[in-house]
Amino acid sequence: MKKNKVKFNPIGEKVLVDVHPFETKVNGIYRVDHLQENHKGSVVATNNSIPVYIDDVVIFNPNAGVTVNVEKKDYRLLRIDEIYGIES
Repeated sequence: MKKNKVKFNPIGEKVLVDVHPFETKVNGIYRVDHLQENHKGSVVATNNSIPVYIDDVVIFNPNAGVTVNVEKKDYRLLRIDEIYGIES
């Protein structure tokens, strides 16, 4: 099992996610769309008691969780039940 990528250890059934910006390509230009129904992100910190691992790409509601600043970067802290699934 990989260690956390950041200096943060979630307590309980939570994971720390680095949110991917949702981009669409319009006329050859990439545009970030913050109004999407679902967001994706890479797991950067978790504990050993849940079936989500470091570097898993998870899909979740953009309103889920809370924003946490760790090592001068914003991440999303999500409960395991706020995650819709893991991208394979």
